[in-house]
Amino acid sequence: MRSEIYLKIDCIPHWGWRLNLIPFSKSRPPLRVLPPTTLIGALALPLNRILAFPETYKEFSSAERFRQALKYVGYKLDSPLVEYFDLSRISFYYRGKAKTDAVAVGKTYLLSYPCTEGSYKITLCFIINESKFSSLLENRNTKKELLRAACSIIRLGSRESTFTPMNVSMGEAKLLNSKQGETSFSFLRRMTTSVKGSYIMSQVIDWEYTEIGDYKNASFDMLIVPYNATKHTSEKVYVELADKYVFYDVDGEIVVGVR
Repeated sequence: MRSEIYLKIDCIPHWGWRLNLIPFSKSRPPLRVLPPTTLIGALALPLNRILAFPETYKEFSSAERFRQALKYVGYKLDSPLVEYFDLSRISFYYRGKAKTDAVAVGKTYLLSYPCTEGSYKITLCFIINESKFSSLLENRNTKKELLRAACSIIRLGSRESTFTPMNVSMGEAKLLNSKQGETSFSFLRRMTTSVKGSYIMSQVIDWEYTEIGDYKNASFDMLIVPYNATKHTSEKVYVELADKYVFYDVDGEIVVGVR
């Protein structure tokens, strides 16, 4: 019997996030999207503290143990975006001589804007296989610990990228039979055969096939985030699913997840 549960978290950003494309030296362009691995890490941080787990798992990040229990991880964006570079002066010694230079670090800001009520937020969504996740918790209450962790999320990305959870909901993730539908939540491009609508897109690490914390041989794919850049809000896109993937109903909204 299937036992998937969803966890939805409405988060308010304090300013935005700092996540940079690599490899670059002086110029570090920002990511406009939140990679799925970052979202998993955001939930894993409070979970590890609650469960008293170490920061590492074998040779990987401690977030890796939780990744294996996920059927979906993504988000919906309802806020205006702008990319901005902070220019900083640095001083250093090189071959015995004092030198100075300038470094431009990119950030993604979520600007204040005359939005409608309920906007200016990011809604995270996780679908978790309850039986796999329960095996990690040493007989603790699965739903209670997940709710505690969701309410304890403090950042998405770098330590400066602080967020505040404002609303958390949990319930059964219902598997849908249709291979065509509309979603306003992010997904990887290979999960679909066709996408129609407005969205932003960027290359990220493929969370389904890559262990978190060791990216020497990482798999990459394009993350699609349904978003209307004119209205500065999320917008549904029409998708047709690839064979391996399914739709889940999470509290009346549809996401693209692993079967």
